[in-house]
Amino acid sequence: MMRKLLLGLFFSIISLFGFNSVVLAQQEQIEAEQAFENSLKSTYNVQENGSTYVEHTFTIKNLTPTYYITKHGLRTSSTSISGVRVMENGKNLDPEVTQVDNQTNIGITFPDKLVGEGKTRTFTISYTNPDLAQANGSVLEVAVPKQADPHKYAHIEVVLNTPIRFGSATRVTPATNYVQKLTEKGVQMVFGDLGDQGVSALFGYEQIYDLNFTYFLENNNSQPILLQTALPPDTPFQRMNYSSIEPEPTEMKLDKDGNWIATFYMQGNTAQAVKVKAQALLTLEQNPLVPIAYPQAFNLAKQPFWETDNADLQKIAAEHPSPKEVYDFVTSQLEYAQIDSIDNLERKGAIKALEKPDQAACQEFSDLFVTLARINKIPARVITGYGYAENSRLRPLSLGNDILHAWPEYWNEEKQNWQPIDPTWENTTGGVDYFNHFDLNHIVLAINGESSTLPYPAGSYKTDKQQKEKTLEVNFGKSFPEQEPNFEVTLEPQKNTWIGMPGFYDLKIKNKSGAAWYNLNFDLASNNSGVRVFGDTAIKALLPFETLSLQLFVYNTHGALPTKDTLHFTFNMNGESVVTKDFAITNAPNFVQTIAHPYTIFALGGAAILLALGTGSVLVLRQKR
Repeated sequence: MMRKLLLGLFFSIISLFGFNSVVLAQQEQIEAEQAFENSLKSTYNVQENGSTYVEHTFTIKNLTPTYYITKHGLRTSSTSISGVRVMENGKNLDPEVTQVDNQTNIGITFPDKLVGEGKTRTFTISYTNPDLAQANGSVLEVAVPKQADPHKYAHIEVVLNTPIRFGSATRVTPATNYVQKLTEKGVQMVFGDLGDQGVSALFGYEQIYDLNFTYFLENNNSQPILLQTALPPDTPFQRMNYSSIEPEPTEMKLDKDGNWIATFYMQGNTAQAVKVKAQALLTLEQNPLVPIAYPQAFNLAKQPFWETDNADLQKIAAEHPSPKEVYDFVTSQLEYAQIDSIDNLERKGAIKALEKPDQAACQEFSDLFVTLARINKIPARVITGYGYAENSRLRPLSLGNDILHAWPEYWNEEKQNWQPIDPTWENTTGGVDYFNHFDLNHIVLAINGESSTLPYPAGSYKTDKQQKEKTLEVNFGKSFPEQEPNFEVTLEPQKNTWIGMPGFYDLKIKNKSGAAWYNLNFDLASNNSGVRVFGDTAIKALLPFETLSLQLFVYNTHGALPTKDTLHFTFNMNGESVVTKDFAITNAPNFVQTIAHPYTIFALGGAAILLALGTGSVLVLRQKR
């Protein structure tokens, strides 16, 4: 019988984008593939700095006496690998390494011909790859690529070794089918029968960032105006602490989406640089201190770039009714396009994103998801923020300005929270799971739900002179400050009562800390005075450096004349008292309570003034007669 020799190239493709396959370049490809039994063991040794030493051990067993392998190759999409080495039977083989189109090809020519049924060739290809893991601060993230053709292997095993300082994994995908143990050098995880899945592992529970950013504000009008900016807010997965805001805003308020809106008073024809220093603590688990902003009707509404009334989009949405189905459609339908410059960055919206699916940036991935989700009556919104990435090709940032990023959130009805996801990064990393397992690299700067464009995030507030300046700096922090409530409470007589009537006071509660505090309320009590508060005694939130002003009316409950008294103030947070203070006051006569409202007093005062003016006019006219 004539011996058949397989002289073609046996090629394995191992890509960070997640494609592993075996290709046999031979006319009798199917017959040849069935002539071998292939096994693969891939070991990933992650170093302290995130650099990963990779070793692939291939075992190829001849199942017939007529075929054998003469060449082998490996392809990885990373061009950053180094130290390529090939070993067989304790001997070095000279690899042929080439780089083309952002890929590295490693070719091997075997020096001998291993012929015979049952004969086995075992060899290793090793190298160092800096793109598989990120060691940032106290957090380690590892993404092991998946096998595109697992059916061509009789057995596949993946071994992941990580440094001991990061501890055991806090999140692993897949969540089953692996064994974890401690070794002398660190933590070892062994995965078997992964099928077409890769491995995503996260080590660490929280990440700290130091933020420094500048808002450049300008008033080109001659008259004073108020300008507003958005400060990075608290979310259930993000706790903020502000070291300083210089100058402090005139007003702080919480909008319907949960944004922190700061208002600054600007004189005419002036410019102001507002400098902010803050820390952000990102956590995997929800922070119970931060309340959840539940969905509202506007989270389903049509907006520019979210064309929920489009018939084509409605048809697509009907075919993908769940959040996961919408997410999978977006990640598979769109293709990320690297943006050459900020000048070429144009937001397209959902419709145009599908018209040009190969020209999508993070906004297009986010806009398409939000639009399809809203059509399906799933509340959704876009987050604009900062995504930390060491490799911008794998995890791109494409909002321009200070290289910001965008990702969507949808309302998870089962968990009763806003679920962050990132279809852009799942697309560009080739399948790292950003739907079920979010990371600690996404810093929320602004939430766009009621509006598809507002508010603008930090990094967007620049005059023409600062367009090319970097106004947002993000670094890993070493510690997050201990946050303690610090409130200053004052009570002053009102100065605008038209006849200086006693009993009217301005109550001011200032949050002097750099943290926001929630679920607040206050009580006022007195032995001989009644108190009327023109406002709500329950306070949803006090933002950093915010001052809350309320008007009070205090009246005598036992007599017709004003008297001296003491007003006892108690400030509560989460049902516990945090501030108590006594104020000396002078109450108003009892009868005044029937008209005691600031607007009533102003109206009476205004009427008296008009009456006086009118009387004066009559007198003047009479004198002229």
